[in-house]
Order: sequence, then structure tokens, then C-alpha cells
Amino acid sequence: MVKETSVTAEQTTAPQSSTQRAQADAAAQAERAEREASISAWDWFSLTCVRQFLRVGLALFGLRGLYKFCRGFGTLEYWINHKRRRRIRRMLTTVYCGQISRADMRRHIRAHVMRQRCDKAFYFLGDLLTTDQMRARFTISNRELLDAGLARGKGVYAMTSHHGAYHITGLTMTALGYRVAGIRDPNESPLRRYIQAQWSDRHSELPRPQVLYSGDFARQIYRLLRDNYALGSSLDVNRLRDTRLATVPVNIYGETRQFLTGTLQIALRCGATVIQAFMVAHDDFMYELRLLGPFTDPDTDRESPELLASVLQRYADNIEKHAREFPDQVMRA
Repeated sequence: MVKETSVTAEQTTAPQSSTQRAQADAAAQAERAEREASISAWDWFSLTCVRQFLRVGLALFGLRGLYKFCRGFGTLEYWINHKRRRRIRRMLTTVYCGQISRADMRRHIRAHVMRQRCDKAFYFLGDLLTTDQMRARFTISNRELLDAGLARGKGVYAMTSHHGAYHITGLTMTALGYRVAGIRDPNESPLRRYIQAQWSDRHSELPRPQVLYSGDFARQIYRLLRDNYALGSSLDVNRLRDTRLATVPVNIYGETRQFLTGTLQIALRCGATVIQAFMVAHDDFMYELRLLGPFTDPDTDRESPELLASVLQRYADNIEKHAREFPDQVMRA
């Protein structure tokens, strides 16, 4: 349940013709399959080498030992990678509106680099763990929000954000038996396509996470919610790629920004339950999905500019609070 959606205002209404729908669906599925298969030979080779190295570490030291190794590697990277330090410093300066001491900044930057190394290592090896091991390392706070929403049969829309290891969410949620979908950037890293292929091959008995890409037809989102999926996408963009995108202004980090509304509008029209989700990483490769909400009453609330503005401002307020609570897990600010 990850990444932003770029549904335009014009795309939020699905075509009426069944022939058009079938043709567009087939084209979209073919395009998605081509994207997922488009991993170059070099990317495949290099990712496999890293994966095998981590696999040896897992066999020798176990998950706890590998976690400590990744933290040590992250500390080394912190000392030698000044460009990464500078990029994280800019993000955290925005998060704290410049009101942060130099000592706290250094501590948060180091923790941030270590956290990223640990999250990536766990993601590399996720499919090598049994489903019981995955379940043991993953918890959902306020899980009743998700289960109650799915019990209604109209889907759940989880507003995610660029904070935390959401790329792990799809693996952990499917291990729990949920049918999940996420909207991603079409220019995403080959790593995610590589790991998705490994996961699907090894755990074919589990529901396969569905992946949409920003720019796909909005009809695919309608269909997933109608099929009672838990769908996630991030609306907290810091730049707009298309002036046609539907947005609402919100106040966050002491400034006004435009957040996307397309997927939220579709969720409201479908009568889906709207919640907010944060993926929190803890020590020793333990992960927690925190759910907040619901943000609307799906039985009575109808789409309106006032409702969109209210929901997205609450969403922004929660992001700001979460980012300051877990500064080592901010991916974009």
C-alpha cells in the first residue's frame, strides 16, 4: 500500500462502454506486466549478488545478528556518505521548521541511515522467511478499523505517506491473508519489481499484492475497491508532475502545500472506509502498521470540497506529528 497516485480530475469518472472498459483493462494489465518484467540483466545480477550476500549473513547470524550488522554498516555509511547526510539534514530541517539542535540533528541523521539499511535488508530477504516468521514480526495497531471496513464489502482506502518502509507492507499484509493493492511511481526502483517477483514465486499460495501505477486509468481503482481490496496510496507530494491533477491546499511544516485528492475522491464515491496508515519500524526487524480513523462516515458522507479539505488537513496534521515522533523514518518532507 504505497506511493502516490496521480489521478487527474478528468480520470475520476470511468467510461461507460463495456467494450471500452474491457479494451482499456487489457491494455493496462499488459502495460503493468511489461513494467514488472522490465528488469535489466545487470540489475537482476547485482540485486541477486546482494541478496545472496545477505542470505549468507542470515544463515550464519540469524535475524538478530543480521540486524546488528546492518546497523553497523549504516553507521559506516553515515560517516562516509556526506551527500546522504546533507539530503537527510534538509528533510529534517523542514520537519522541525529549523528548530532542532545540532546534536539532535546528528543523532537523527545517523539513526535514519541505519534504519534505511535495516529496512532494505529485511525487504531483500522477506520471501525467504516463512509466513509464520513474517506474522511474528508484524503487528497492526487498531486492526479493527481495517477489519470493520472490509466487513462492509466496499473496500478500504488507506492514506499512506512518505514515512516508513511501506514497501514491506505488501509482503506482511499478504502474509496475514489480506488482499492489498498499492499505487506506485512508474519509475520505481528495480528492487521492488525484483522482490515482488521473488515473493510471488515463493509464496504462490498467498494473495498477490496488486500494483497500479500513477497515470493508470482510474477505473482500476474503482474495480479494486469494488472487489473489497485494501488500497493504499500516498497523497503528500512536494511537487506536481501534471497541472491537471486534482489537489487541495493544506498547512504542514509551517507552509502551504498542495496534496493530491484523486484516489480519495474515488474512495468516497465507492463508499469505501477511509483511514490513514503509518508503517513504523522497530528494533530487530519488528514492524508495526498504525491505523488511524475512520476519517469519514462511508454510509452518509458524500464528496464535497469541504469534506476533502477537512480530511486532508487531518491527514497532514497526523503526518507532521508522526514525522517528529519518528524522524529516522522520514522519506520525504
